[in-house]
Amino acid sequence: MTHQALVLGADGGGTKTTGLLAESSGTLLASGRGEGSNQNVIGIDNAARNLAGLIETLARTAGRHVAEIGSVVLGLAGAGAERDREVLIGAIQTRLHAMGLPSLPISIQTDGRIALEGAFDGGPGVVALAGTGSVVMGKTPEGETLSIGGWGRVIGDEGSGYFIGLEALRAVSREIDGRGEAGRLRASISTRFGLETRERIIAAIYREKFDIPSIAPAVLEAAEAGDRVALGILGIAAREFSLQVVTAVDRLGLQGGTGVVMAGGLIDHDTIYARMLAEEIKKASPAVDFCAPLNGPAHGALLLAMAGLKGD
Repeated sequence: MTHQALVLGADGGGTKTTGLLAESSGTLLASGRGEGSNQNVIGIDNAARNLAGLIETLARTAGRHVAEIGSVVLGLAGAGAERDREVLIGAIQTRLHAMGLPSLPISIQTDGRIALEGAFDGGPGVVALAGTGSVVMGKTPEGETLSIGGWGRVIGDEGSGYFIGLEALRAVSREIDGRGEAGRLRASISTRFGLETRERIIAAIYREKFDIPSIAPAVLEAAEAGDRVALGILGIAAREFSLQVVTAVDRLGLQGGTGVVMAGGLIDHDTIYARMLAEEIKKASPAVDFCAPLNGPAHGALLLAMAGLKGD
């Protein structure tokens, strides 16, 4: 019996990686979950080991051999720089060889790119991603894609968990100085994270690599309770991030009934921030149509792998 070539798509973050293995026709053969694969979080060697292990596990689960895989697309958080992608691909190939397996045609995409592909099942639309970082990605009916934002926390990531958490810390620092107010945020951040004093905040931020985005949920909770400072922070975040979405819609020429999917932990469900963001977007682009994703990011990676096999 002659088998079709196989394609593999995966969605990887800091704590877990979801993978799908299918025939080139799209018939799903196996799905599975492995450990994290964000090289910026766990390192290149660990990411390569986890990804190679997931590839082997999916093939074994499907009763097929890794050598039959003709296209692999890995959508990975933290995979922005081309050089970093090349290094990680090399590390994965080395790991596969150590397992007695052949090299594979591997492409690494950003998590935003595969989210876009999955959300609209390969069709046109816009995805707004707001989690630890933020980015907006769009695609035209002709297949043209673009990214807005996603410049990272130093010069970008407006509207992200990092942006919101940092603004909250700034509000607390101003209140400690006596030059501003922090509302409920000072007590909330002190209770949850032990950041009570100037000394403790400075030590946590500059010496202990404190996870600034982890503060964002506290800001959303305070805003839900009506806290003026928290609402102000979310208002700024929503305005800044909505500008990226509107820019994507305008540049892609998709104004008439554009589908927009809101994704990422801050806005992929009904939060006060998601509602504020949607309101800001609607003000500027009334024709935008908010919708649920048709499929998840791993499916988007699988679609890109299928396209890669065909040479599209």
